[in-house]
Amino acid sequence: MTSLHYRHCESQSAEAIPAITGTPKLLLKSQYRRFTPSGISEPQFEVPKFAMTILLLIIFLTSVICHPPSASASSYGVSLTPPLLRVNIKPGKSITQVFTISNLNNEDKLLVARIVPFTQSDDRGNPSIDMKSNPSWLNYFGLANTHIKLGSPFTVKAKSSEQLILTLSVPANAILRDLYSTLLISTYSNISSPKFQGSQVSAAIGANLLVTLHSDINPPTILKISSILPNTGAFFKVGNIYFVDNITPLSFSTSVKNEGNFTSETKGIFKVTGQNNTPTYLEGILPVYVISNTQRILLNSEGRNFSFSPNLSQIGFYKIIVQINSENSHTENSIDIFFFPFKIMAGLIFASIFLTVILRTNKTQKIEYFPIE
Repeated sequence: MTSLHYRHCESQSAEAIPAITGTPKLLLKSQYRRFTPSGISEPQFEVPKFAMTILLLIIFLTSVICHPPSASASSYGVSLTPPLLRVNIKPGKSITQVFTISNLNNEDKLLVARIVPFTQSDDRGNPSIDMKSNPSWLNYFGLANTHIKLGSPFTVKAKSSEQLILTLSVPANAILRDLYSTLLISTYSNISSPKFQGSQVSAAIGANLLVTLHSDINPPTILKISSILPNTGAFFKVGNIYFVDNITPLSFSTSVKNEGNFTSETKGIFKVTGQNNTPTYLEGILPVYVISNTQRILLNSEGRNFSFSPNLSQIGFYKIIVQINSENSHTENSIDIFFFPFKIMAGLIFASIFLTVILRTNKTQKIEYFPIE
Protein backbone atom coordinates (compact mmCIF):
# COMPACT_ATOMS: atom_id res chain seq x y z
CA MET A 1 0.00 0.00 0.00
CA THR A 2 1.41 3.36 -0.84
CA SER A 3 -0.87 5.84 1.16
CA LEU A 4 -4.03 6.46 3.51
CA HIS A 5 -6.38 9.43 4.00
CA TYR A 6 -8.20 9.73 7.27
CA ARG A 7 -11.32 11.22 8.73
CA HIS A 8 -10.90 12.71 12.19
CA CYS A 9 -13.65 11.52 14.55
CA GLU A 10 -13.24 14.38 17.01
CA SER A 11 -16.12 16.83 17.02
CA GLN A 12 -15.85 19.82 14.68
CA SER A 13 -12.51 18.71 13.25
CA ALA A 14 -11.15 16.67 10.40
CA GLU A 15 -7.68 15.42 9.60
CA ALA A 16 -6.35 13.71 6.52
CA ILE A 17 -3.35 11.44 6.56
CA PRO A 18 -1.53 9.96 3.56
CA ALA A 19 -3.20 6.85 2.20
CA ILE A 20 -1.47 3.46 2.34
CA THR A 21 -0.53 4.17 -1.29
CA GLY A 22 0.89 7.69 -1.23
CA THR A 23 2.95 10.44 0.31
CA PRO A 24 2.03 12.49 3.36
CA LYS A 25 -0.41 15.32 2.82
CA LEU A 26 -1.62 18.13 5.05
CA LEU A 27 -5.15 19.02 5.92
CA LEU A 28 -6.38 21.74 8.23
CA LYS A 29 -8.22 20.70 11.38
CA SER A 30 -10.31 23.87 11.15
CA GLN A 31 -10.55 24.90 7.52
CA TYR A 32 -12.69 27.84 6.64
CA ARG A 33 -13.75 29.63 3.49
CA ARG A 34 -13.46 33.36 3.42
CA PHE A 35 -16.47 35.37 2.44
CA THR A 36 -16.03 38.81 0.94
CA PRO A 37 -19.17 40.89 0.33
CA SER A 38 -19.10 41.96 -3.27
CA GLY A 39 -21.30 42.31 -6.24
CA ILE A 40 -24.07 44.16 -4.33
CA SER A 41 -26.17 45.81 -6.98
CA GLU A 42 -27.54 49.31 -6.58
CA PRO A 43 -31.14 49.10 -5.30
CA GLN A 44 -33.89 50.33 -7.57
CA PHE A 45 -35.39 52.43 -4.80
CA GLU A 46 -33.77 55.16 -2.75
CA VAL A 47 -32.15 53.96 0.45
CA PRO A 48 -30.76 56.29 3.10
CA LYS A 49 -26.98 56.28 3.25
CA PHE A 50 -26.88 55.40 6.94
CA ALA A 51 -29.09 52.33 6.29
CA MET A 52 -26.78 51.13 3.53
CA THR A 53 -23.78 51.65 5.78
CA ILE A 54 -25.37 49.60 8.57
CA LEU A 55 -26.30 46.84 6.09
CA LEU A 56 -22.73 46.59 4.77
CA LEU A 57 -21.38 46.58 8.32
CA ILE A 58 -23.68 43.68 9.28
CA ILE A 59 -22.64 41.69 6.20
CA PHE A 60 -18.96 42.30 6.93
CA LEU A 61 -19.22 41.28 10.59
CA THR A 62 -21.19 38.17 9.65
CA SER A 63 -18.58 37.16 7.10
CA VAL A 64 -15.74 37.62 9.59
CA ILE A 65 -17.45 35.77 12.43
CA CYS A 66 -18.89 32.87 10.43
CA HIS A 67 -16.19 32.52 7.78
CA PRO A 68 -12.70 33.34 9.13
CA PRO A 69 -9.88 33.57 6.58
CA SER A 70 -8.58 30.15 5.51
CA ALA A 71 -5.05 28.94 6.21
CA SER A 72 -3.38 26.99 3.45
CA ALA A 73 -2.13 23.54 4.50
CA SER A 74 0.82 23.89 2.18
CA SER A 75 2.02 26.90 4.19
CA TYR A 76 2.97 24.59 7.06
CA GLY A 77 5.70 22.94 4.99
CA VAL A 78 6.22 19.92 7.26
CA SER A 79 7.05 16.45 5.87
CA LEU A 80 7.37 13.01 7.44
CA THR A 81 9.32 10.03 6.06
CA PRO A 82 8.87 7.17 5.56
CA PRO A 83 5.08 7.43 5.02
CA LEU A 84 4.49 3.72 5.73
CA LEU A 85 5.88 1.08 8.07
CA ARG A 86 4.98 -2.57 7.42
CA VAL A 87 6.16 -4.94 10.16
CA ASN A 88 5.83 -8.68 10.82
CA ILE A 89 7.01 -9.35 14.35
CA LYS A 90 6.89 -12.29 16.76
CA PRO A 91 5.55 -11.84 20.31
CA GLY A 92 8.35 -11.16 22.76
CA LYS A 93 10.41 -9.22 20.19
CA SER A 94 11.20 -5.52 19.74
CA ILE A 95 12.06 -3.29 16.79
CA THR A 96 13.10 0.33 16.23
CA GLN A 97 12.25 2.57 13.28
CA VAL A 98 13.55 6.08 12.67
CA PHE A 99 11.19 8.69 11.19
CA THR A 100 12.38 12.07 9.93
CA ILE A 101 10.34 15.26 10.34
CA SER A 102 11.44 18.12 8.08
CA ASN A 103 10.41 21.72 8.66
CA LEU A 104 10.68 23.55 5.32
CA ASN A 105 9.36 26.83 6.72
CA ASN A 106 11.24 29.98 7.67
CA GLU A 107 9.87 29.76 11.20
CA ASP A 108 10.00 27.21 14.00
CA LYS A 109 7.13 24.73 14.32
CA LEU A 110 5.64 23.41 17.54
CA LEU A 111 4.58 19.81 16.96
CA VAL A 112 3.01 16.93 18.85
CA ALA A 113 3.50 13.22 18.04
CA ARG A 114 0.80 10.66 18.82
CA ILE A 115 -0.06 7.07 17.93
CA VAL A 116 -3.67 6.92 16.72
CA PRO A 117 -5.34 3.54 15.96
CA PHE A 118 -7.69 2.66 13.12
CA THR A 119 -9.58 -0.50 12.17
CA GLN A 120 -11.37 0.19 8.87
CA SER A 121 -10.66 1.78 5.50
CA ASP A 122 -12.64 2.50 2.35
CA ASP A 123 -12.11 0.86 -1.05
CA ARG A 124 -9.39 3.40 -1.87
CA GLY A 125 -7.37 2.54 1.22
CA ASN A 126 -8.39 5.62 3.19
CA PRO A 127 -8.85 4.49 6.80
CA SER A 128 -10.94 6.18 9.47
CA ILE A 129 -9.16 7.04 12.69
CA ASP A 130 -10.70 7.73 16.07
CA MET A 131 -8.75 10.17 18.21
CA LYS A 132 -10.68 9.02 21.29
CA SER A 133 -9.83 5.34 20.86
CA ASN A 134 -7.31 4.04 23.39
CA PRO A 135 -6.71 0.27 23.04
CA SER A 136 -4.26 -1.36 25.45
CA TRP A 137 -1.79 -2.28 22.69
CA LEU A 138 -0.92 1.40 22.20
CA ASN A 139 1.44 0.83 25.15
CA TYR A 140 3.55 -1.33 22.85
CA PHE A 141 4.74 1.87 21.12
CA GLY A 142 7.06 4.53 22.46
CA LEU A 143 9.76 7.03 21.51
CA ALA A 144 13.41 6.46 22.42
CA ASN A 145 14.23 10.16 21.99
CA THR A 146 15.65 11.92 25.03
CA HIS A 147 13.68 15.16 24.72
CA ILE A 148 10.65 14.05 22.68
CA LYS A 149 7.78 12.04 24.11
CA LEU A 150 4.47 10.90 22.67
CA GLY A 151 1.73 13.42 23.40
CA SER A 152 4.14 16.17 24.44
CA PRO A 153 4.94 19.22 22.27
CA PHE A 154 8.38 19.67 20.78
CA THR A 155 9.93 22.23 18.45
CA VAL A 156 11.51 21.70 15.04
CA LYS A 157 13.67 24.65 14.04
CA ALA A 158 13.15 26.45 10.76
CA LYS A 159 14.77 24.83 7.73
CA SER A 160 15.84 21.82 9.78
CA SER A 161 14.75 18.29 10.59
CA GLU A 162 14.26 16.12 13.64
CA GLN A 163 14.37 12.35 14.01
CA LEU A 164 11.76 10.37 15.90
CA ILE A 165 13.00 6.99 17.13
CA LEU A 166 9.88 4.86 17.31
CA THR A 167 10.09 1.65 19.34
CA LEU A 168 7.72 -1.31 19.25
CA SER A 169 7.99 -3.85 22.06
CA VAL A 170 5.56 -6.76 21.90
CA PRO A 171 4.94 -8.83 25.06
CA ALA A 172 5.53 -12.58 24.83
CA ASN A 173 1.87 -13.26 25.67
CA ALA A 174 0.45 -10.84 23.07
CA ILE A 175 -2.53 -12.01 21.01
CA LEU A 176 -1.68 -12.99 17.43
CA ARG A 177 -3.40 -10.34 15.30
CA ASP A 178 -2.88 -7.20 13.22
CA LEU A 179 -2.41 -3.76 14.77
CA TYR A 180 -3.25 -0.73 12.60
CA SER A 181 -2.27 2.77 13.64
CA THR A 182 -0.79 6.05 12.46
CA LEU A 183 2.14 8.03 13.79
CA LEU A 184 0.34 11.38 13.73
CA ILE A 185 2.35 14.61 13.75
CA SER A 186 0.23 17.71 14.30
CA THR A 187 1.10 21.38 14.46
CA TYR A 188 -1.07 24.02 16.05
CA SER A 189 -1.21 27.61 17.24
CA ASN A 190 -3.74 29.43 19.39
CA ILE A 191 -4.80 32.58 17.61
CA SER A 192 -6.44 35.34 19.61
CA SER A 193 -7.17 37.57 16.64
CA PRO A 194 -10.83 38.68 16.45
CA LYS A 195 -10.87 37.42 12.87
CA PHE A 196 -10.47 33.85 14.11
CA GLN A 197 -12.54 34.24 17.29
CA GLY A 198 -9.93 32.30 19.26
CA SER A 199 -10.29 29.16 17.11
CA GLN A 200 -7.50 26.59 16.97
CA VAL A 201 -5.93 26.12 13.56
CA SER A 202 -3.98 22.89 13.08
CA ALA A 203 -2.58 20.65 10.38
CA ALA A 204 -1.45 17.05 10.57
CA ILE A 205 0.60 14.52 8.65
CA GLY A 206 1.18 10.90 9.48
CA ALA A 207 2.88 7.62 8.70
CA ASN A 208 0.80 4.46 8.67
CA LEU A 209 1.92 1.57 10.87
CA LEU A 210 0.74 -1.88 9.73
CA VAL A 211 1.93 -4.41 12.30
CA THR A 212 1.32 -8.17 12.20
CA LEU A 213 1.87 -10.15 15.39
CA HIS A 214 2.48 -13.76 14.40
CA SER A 215 5.04 -16.53 14.75
CA ASP A 216 5.08 -16.99 10.95
CA ILE A 217 6.62 -14.37 8.70
CA ASN A 218 3.70 -14.61 6.26
CA PRO A 219 0.56 -15.79 8.06
CA PRO A 220 -2.22 -17.08 5.79
CA THR A 221 -4.89 -14.70 4.53
CA ILE A 222 -8.10 -15.09 2.53
CA LEU A 223 -8.42 -12.84 -0.52
CA LYS A 224 -11.40 -12.88 -2.88
CA ILE A 225 -11.61 -10.96 -6.16
CA SER A 226 -15.03 -9.50 -6.88
CA SER A 227 -16.75 -9.54 -10.28
CA ILE A 228 -14.79 -8.08 -13.18
CA LEU A 229 -16.93 -5.46 -14.88
CA PRO A 230 -16.35 -3.65 -18.20
CA ASN A 231 -16.70 0.12 -17.74
CA THR A 232 -16.22 1.57 -21.19
CA GLY A 233 -16.49 0.13 -24.69
CA ALA A 234 -19.24 -1.30 -26.92
CA PHE A 235 -20.68 -4.42 -25.31
CA PHE A 236 -23.82 -6.18 -24.14
CA LYS A 237 -24.34 -9.16 -21.89
CA VAL A 238 -26.30 -12.34 -22.54
CA GLY A 239 -26.25 -14.74 -19.61
CA ASN A 240 -22.68 -14.91 -18.34
CA ILE A 241 -21.07 -13.89 -21.64
CA TYR A 242 -20.16 -10.36 -22.71
CA PHE A 243 -20.44 -9.71 -26.46
CA VAL A 244 -17.91 -7.01 -27.29
CA ASP A 245 -17.06 -5.04 -30.40
CA ASN A 246 -13.45 -5.78 -31.33
CA ILE A 247 -12.49 -2.35 -32.65
CA THR A 248 -13.48 -0.41 -29.52
CA PRO A 249 -11.06 -0.03 -26.56
CA LEU A 250 -12.28 -1.50 -23.27
CA SER A 251 -11.67 -0.69 -19.62
CA PHE A 252 -12.42 -2.91 -16.64
CA SER A 253 -12.84 -2.47 -12.90
CA THR A 254 -12.62 -4.96 -10.07
CA SER A 255 -11.77 -5.12 -6.39
CA VAL A 256 -10.43 -7.55 -3.82
CA LYS A 257 -11.64 -8.30 -0.31
CA ASN A 258 -9.46 -9.54 2.51
CA GLU A 259 -11.63 -11.92 4.53
CA GLY A 260 -8.71 -13.06 6.68
CA ASN A 261 -7.30 -11.68 9.92
CA PHE A 262 -3.96 -10.48 8.57
CA THR A 263 -2.81 -7.91 6.01
CA SER A 264 -2.04 -9.06 2.47
CA GLU A 265 -0.49 -7.42 -0.58
CA THR A 266 -1.99 -7.32 -4.08
CA LYS A 267 0.80 -8.62 -6.28
CA GLY A 268 -0.61 -10.02 -9.51
CA ILE A 269 -1.59 -9.57 -13.14
CA PHE A 270 -4.51 -8.69 -15.36
CA LYS A 271 -4.52 -10.72 -18.57
CA VAL A 272 -6.55 -11.55 -21.67
CA THR A 273 -6.34 -15.11 -22.99
CA GLY A 274 -7.59 -16.62 -26.24
CA GLN A 275 -7.87 -20.18 -27.40
CA ASN A 276 -5.86 -22.77 -25.44
CA ASN A 277 -5.50 -20.15 -22.68
CA THR A 278 -2.75 -18.40 -24.62
CA PRO A 279 -2.15 -14.90 -23.17
CA THR A 280 -2.68 -12.11 -25.70
CA TYR A 281 -2.33 -9.22 -23.25
CA LEU A 282 -0.74 -8.77 -19.80
CA GLU A 283 -0.88 -5.85 -17.37
CA GLY A 284 0.55 -5.61 -13.87
CA ILE A 285 -1.54 -4.91 -10.75
CA LEU A 286 -0.51 -2.01 -8.53
CA PRO A 287 0.80 -3.54 -5.28
CA VAL A 288 -1.15 -2.22 -2.29
CA TYR A 289 -1.79 -3.53 1.19
CA VAL A 290 -5.28 -4.76 2.02
CA ILE A 291 -5.90 -4.80 5.75
CA SER A 292 -8.10 -7.48 7.30
CA ASN A 293 -11.86 -7.43 6.68
CA THR A 294 -11.72 -4.61 4.14
CA GLN A 295 -12.21 -4.29 0.38
CA ARG A 296 -9.83 -2.50 -1.98
CA ILE A 297 -10.18 -1.40 -5.61
CA LEU A 298 -7.58 -3.01 -7.89
CA LEU A 299 -5.74 -0.76 -10.35
CA ASN A 300 -3.03 -1.26 -12.93
CA SER A 301 0.61 -0.38 -12.32
CA GLU A 302 -0.13 3.22 -13.39
CA GLY A 303 -2.95 3.61 -10.86
CA ARG A 304 -5.75 3.42 -13.44
CA ASN A 305 -8.48 0.98 -14.40
CA PHE A 306 -7.36 -2.00 -16.47
CA SER A 307 -7.69 -1.49 -20.22
CA PHE A 308 -7.47 -3.55 -23.41
CA SER A 309 -7.69 -2.56 -27.08
CA PRO A 310 -8.70 -5.52 -29.28
CA ASN A 311 -8.22 -5.65 -33.07
CA LEU A 312 -10.07 -7.06 -36.08
CA SER A 313 -8.10 -10.30 -36.03
CA GLN A 314 -9.44 -11.15 -32.57
CA ILE A 315 -12.79 -12.84 -33.17
CA GLY A 316 -14.33 -15.46 -30.91
CA PHE A 317 -14.24 -16.39 -27.25
CA TYR A 318 -11.66 -14.87 -24.89
CA LYS A 319 -11.21 -14.68 -21.13
CA ILE A 320 -10.45 -11.68 -18.94
CA ILE A 321 -8.52 -12.95 -15.89
CA VAL A 322 -7.32 -11.20 -12.73
CA GLN A 323 -4.81 -13.11 -10.59
CA ILE A 324 -3.21 -12.24 -7.25
CA ASN A 325 -0.18 -14.19 -6.06
CA SER A 326 1.48 -13.02 -2.87
CA GLU A 327 3.52 -14.67 -0.15
CA ASN A 328 0.46 -15.63 1.85
CA SER A 329 -2.44 -15.77 -0.60
CA HIS A 330 -3.54 -16.79 -4.09
CA THR A 331 -6.82 -15.96 -5.80
CA GLU A 332 -8.22 -15.27 -9.26
CA ASN A 333 -11.44 -14.46 -11.08
CA SER A 334 -12.43 -14.32 -14.75
CA ILE A 335 -15.21 -13.47 -17.21
CA ASP A 336 -15.96 -14.79 -20.71
CA ILE A 337 -15.99 -12.41 -23.67
CA PHE A 338 -16.94 -12.92 -27.31
CA PHE A 339 -15.20 -10.50 -29.67
CA PHE A 340 -16.89 -9.67 -32.97
CA PRO A 341 -16.81 -6.63 -35.32
CA PHE A 342 -20.37 -5.58 -34.47
CA LYS A 343 -19.86 -1.96 -35.51
CA ILE A 344 -18.41 -2.90 -38.88
CA MET A 345 -21.22 -5.39 -39.50
CA ALA A 346 -23.81 -2.82 -38.53
CA GLY A 347 -22.20 -0.34 -40.92
CA LEU A 348 -22.18 -2.87 -43.77
CA ILE A 349 -25.82 -3.80 -43.17
CA PHE A 350 -26.83 -0.14 -43.12
CA ALA A 351 -24.85 0.55 -46.30
CA SER A 352 -26.44 -2.46 -48.04
CA ILE A 353 -29.94 -1.33 -47.12
CA PHE A 354 -29.17 2.20 -48.27
CA LEU A 355 -27.77 1.02 -51.64
CA THR A 356 -30.74 -1.32 -52.14
CA VAL A 357 -33.20 1.53 -51.60
CA ILE A 358 -31.30 3.75 -54.04
CA LEU A 359 -31.17 1.04 -56.73
CA ARG A 360 -34.88 0.31 -56.41
CA THR A 361 -35.69 4.01 -56.60
CA ASN A 362 -33.64 4.46 -59.77
CA LYS A 363 -35.19 1.34 -61.34
CA THR A 364 -38.70 2.67 -60.71
CA GLN A 365 -37.89 6.00 -62.30
CA LYS A 366 -36.69 4.28 -65.51
CA ILE A 367 -40.02 2.50 -66.18
CA GLU A 368 -41.68 3.89 -69.34
CA TYR A 369 -45.44 4.04 -69.77
CA PHE A 370 -47.01 3.77 -73.27
CA PRO A 371 -50.55 5.08 -73.99
CA ILE A 372 -53.15 2.51 -75.04
CA GLU A 373 -54.51 3.19 -78.53
